[in-house]
Amino acid sequence: GINTHIEGEGHDRTSIDLPGVQEQLIEAVMGANKNTVVVLINGGQLAIEWISTNVPAIVEALYPGEMGGDAVANVLFGKVSPSGRLPYTMYPANFVNRSFFNMDLRNESGCTYRYYTGDALYSFGHGMSYTTFDYKWSADLSTSQLSFDAGRVGRQEDAINYTVVVTNTGKVDSDVSVLGFITAQEQPDAPLKELFDFGRVHLAAGESATVHLTVGPSGLSLVDEYGVEAIRAGHYKIQVEDLSADLEITGEDHVIFSLPEMKKRHQEQN
Repeated sequence: GINTHIEGEGHDRTSIDLPGVQEQLIEAVMGANKNTVVVLINGGQLAIEWISTNVPAIVEALYPGEMGGDAVANVLFGKVSPSGRLPYTMYPANFVNRSFFNMDLRNESGCTYRYYTGDALYSFGHGMSYTTFDYKWSADLSTSQLSFDAGRVGRQEDAINYTVVVTNTGKVDSDVSVLGFITAQEQPDAPLKELFDFGRVHLAAGESATVHLTVGPSGLSLVDEYGVEAIRAGHYKIQVEDLSADLEITGEDHVIFSLPEMKKRHQEQN
């Protein structure tokens, strides 16, 4: 992995490869024993193309803190089922071969899970478990088409709620994190998807629980090139694991925040 002497405030990395001869060491260990688990200790992303292709198991520990050794051991020996989700997208090594002076997240192949169009090693929200889960919409939820007025949602007079029934279909007790994503299907330059809410529950083997996810104003709002943040009328797609639903926002756009001087400056320049 890496440490705070390799990356940190004021000393950025020029490469996201594993530093030194760590990858060669892993290759040598794999040559001796294919039943190998790689534990990554890192803060920022690492390009681990060879490892992701050739090593049967990877534990992303990040910077796990004082009790990190116990936590990793509990996962490796099966005392605890892993249930975390990646907090960022893990890119291939050539991702850094671009200009980082242009901070537009849409630049080139994009940045972050919201705009990256390349082939990620692992996407934001990726996670695995020692058990399996089944997801279903709550029986009292009609998901074919929900329709809300932009102004009412923006003023929080209406709440857009989704309820998911999660069942542990395996044989191991485990936590599970349920992520809800939204995609604006008709808005130019909108993110590919955006996390709007999440829930986490512990399920014994065979147990079910309901997880409530809410699409609030911040999950629906988009910012245009003039710095205007608004909830805009149109069609949206809701994605929760392998479930999807359509959402329609109607009425006039509801402005949450604007920078009039930015729009004025843009008009003067053009």
